[in-house]
Amino acid sequence: MNHHKFDEFIKIAKKLNNHHIIPLLMGSVGLEIVTGTSWDAQDLDIHVPGDKRGWEVPPERSIDNWKDIVNIMNAMDYRLIDLHEHEFMKNGLSVNLESLIRSQFSLAYN
Repeated sequence: MNHHKFDEFIKIAKKLNNHHIIPLLMGSVGLEIVTGTSWDAQDLDIHVPGDKRGWEVPPERSIDNWKDIVNIMNAMDYRLIDLHEHEFMKNGLSVNLESLIRSQFSLAYN
């Protein structure tokens, strides 16, 4: 199992934390860390707090602190390639951000 993607998540998480944004690792990389088994992860799936209306709001408003997140990712040399999917790319690594509804986020940390 290659920890490159998890290491990259940690770098992103630290930058987000500096702006009081708490990310949650999801998807195959998260499953690999929990199970110790390779799931052939192709990307990073990161959930961050967002609007409870989800798809009902424009993509740039569905994730809290979106402008800050874009600036953080750009500073880390990631480029937004799909606003609707909140997908960033750097050196072939795709990072997908998803809105985690605030009430679900609170439950995850209680």
